[in-house]
Amino acid sequence: MNKLILLFFLLILMSCGDENSSKEGTVAITSVEIGEQLFKVKCQQCHMAYQDFAAPALAGVNSRWEDQELLYSFVRNSQEVIQLNDYAANLFETWKQAPMLPYPELTNAEIQAVFDYCNQVVANRKQGEIE
Repeated sequence: MNKLILLFFLLILMSCGDENSSKEGTVAITSVEIGEQLFKVKCQQCHMAYQDFAAPALAGVNSRWEDQELLYSFVRNSQEVIQLNDYAANLFETWKQAPMLPYPELTNAEIQAVFDYCNQVVANRKQGEIE
């Protein structure tokens, strides 16, 4: 179902013409745009890009994890990673043992797109742009 929602958003984005449209009429969708849609559908109920909310801020999350593959695994199934990794276990304790919803369907590229979007939001805020 979630992939259908994402596909729907992507189709909407692709149907809207703009300056990024090629001569063939296709629209180039950036990783950040995909990340924005995924963030809005899957993450923003608990996370904010730039500050802690009901869960940690997602901007800069890559720098907080030593092992990027483990970070991606955490997004897919946090409860499994909590059993294997002290940093993940500490996050779980810090956030009052609130479990993160699992997203096993997400690829590494999709997860990273969410983080890239959050990093862009922070960069825009620093430059004084409105979200």
